[in-house]
Amino acid sequence: MTQAELLKQEIFDKTKAYYELVHKPVQQKAFVAGQSRIAYAGRVFDEDELVNLVDSSLEFWLTTGRYAEQFEKKFAEFLGVQYCTLTNSGSSANLLAFMALTSPKLGDRQIKQGDEVITVAAGFLTTVAPIIQYGAVPVFVDVSLPTYNIDCSQLEKAVSASTKAVMVAHTLGNPFDLSFIKAFCDKYNLWLIRITVMHLAPVTT
Repeated sequence: MTQAELLKQEIFDKTKAYYELVHKPVQQKAFVAGQSRIAYAGRVFDEDELVNLVDSSLEFWLTTGRYAEQFEKKFAEFLGVQYCTLTNSGSSANLLAFMALTSPKLGDRQIKQGDEVITVAAGFLTTVAPIIQYGAVPVFVDVSLPTYNIDCSQLEKAVSASTKAVMVAHTLGNPFDLSFIKAFCDKYNLWLIRITVMHLAPVTT
């Protein structure tokens, strides 16, 4: 091994030791029913992620680089698709998914300015922002309790001759009724932009 490779391995070993000392006790803290706090999101990692982070920083890839390319390739293979492209945020991913449906190549199914898109009233703002940004019209339906997901019983009242798509996200880990909404979109020949994991992967169908 070269001196640089030996030094890098020493850094990795110390990074693992740091994880064991500082982060592992917090990550593996015992859960006590009725007492432990349950967060809807948070950092979950082990020594491998910490080493990869340090490895990337040593190459000075602070945005995208080798690890991003590896992830895109493997995730595309996992999904069974030809391409996968990372974005800087889930909000940008939502915008890209919506804007793809404004392409003139889609013919009659192209979303144009003034077309209506059904979405949920009590949702994250970047589910609605792409619709407004492009000049389409959001048509809001309410949520159902206790899931806080879209109330599917309101869809028929929301659809019109100007409706081109439905854009909704699962809420806080609670999945909406995808089968019902997909059948609704098929019935009216609408696009479905389903945000499967907020800030990760909007899927257009």
